[in-house]
Amino acid sequence: MGSEAVITIDTSPVDQATAAEIESAEAQTWADLYAAAPAEFAESAGLGSSEVGGAVVLRWAATGRRYFSRAVGLGVTRPATEGAIDRILRIYEQAGIDMFLLQSLPHCRPAEYEGWLRARGLEPFDAQDRVVRGGEPFAGGVPIARALTVERVGPETQDEWSAFLQRVYRLDTGPWLGKLIGRPGWHQYVVREGGQVVSARGMHVGRRGIAWLGMDGPVPGVMTDDYEPDAALCAYIVEDGLRLGARSFIADIEAPSPAMDTPAYDYFARLGFRRPYARTHHARL
Repeated sequence: MGSEAVITIDTSPVDQATAAEIESAEAQTWADLYAAAPAEFAESAGLGSSEVGGAVVLRWAATGRRYFSRAVGLGVTRPATEGAIDRILRIYEQAGIDMFLLQSLPHCRPAEYEGWLRARGLEPFDAQDRVVRGGEPFAGGVPIARALTVERVGPETQDEWSAFLQRVYRLDTGPWLGKLIGRPGWHQYVVREGGQVVSARGMHVGRRGIAWLGMDGPVPGVMTDDYEPDAALCAYIVEDGLRLGARSFIADIEAPSPAMDTPAYDYFARLGFRRPYARTHHARL
């Protein structure tokens, strides 16, 4: 990225109701994503979602990866109970999934919630920094030093985009990803360099106008040290989301830094995002 001075991201917290709205929006996005999978593929991959205690419980057995089998919103949209935790654990046990995650964040209720997770053998595994933005006008992009071109994915490029994401994530999604092109609320984007796709990210605008930014690959800080393509994508997506009527945006920094000094914090701050809280993933280690 360019040599401009780094922008410090705002860390002002949000209240309980706002956190619940944010987490609920993400939960419903993932539920819709999983619902888009063709039935035959979903059955063969052990893929689906269910609702337990106000949380969306995702499962994708074929991947063997925790991030695709996790509960989103537990203890935030409504207080958690030990019974709800046990029902979620049974869902994973019955599906033969032993790689899964349950989340916690400062807004989880009741105070005993994390203790209940530890009592069931779940320990902190890693964390993500949540970043959010309102619907204020787009004030400009981020400094990009390279010739990068961002474009929306359409029917004519969906196979190229799908193949790129499957290759980056080393996943077989069969016909699933193509079903997102043209699906209400979903928008996919790629960035090219020298004509080749080098990065991708998606946006889902839910019923309440909250735009979730995800399906990013390669994930900056995790899969790559090159942040510029994702910075270009996020700038384009925010501008496009505002044009489409989004009233707010949510995303994650998946490689969090205690000092908040990686390029991701800088470009999200330049795009008007703030970091109100972190989410901790709990797993059986």
